[in-house]
Amino acid sequence: MIVGELYNYMLERELTQSMRSWSEDWAGKSHNFCSTNWHRPLPADIAVRLHRMLLTEGQPDLAARLLVSLLDDTAHG
Repeated sequence: MIVGELYNYMLERELTQSMRSWSEDWAGKSHNFCSTNWHRPLPADIAVRLHRMLLTEGQPDLAARLLVSLLDDTAHG
């Protein structure tokens, strides 16, 4: 899954308010991670972190979509 794609899904669900907060609070990275990696695939370590956090936040469908995307990227990459 592409970073910007996931960010937009989470923004639509009001799980985050800005790229800065998403980068720091969700991805656990620097404040500009989302903007500088917008068109890149989400790194596996961050995908696993986000998967756990989304489950905790009661977003199992988005967590599953993220996991399937990660597995698909791994199978084709």
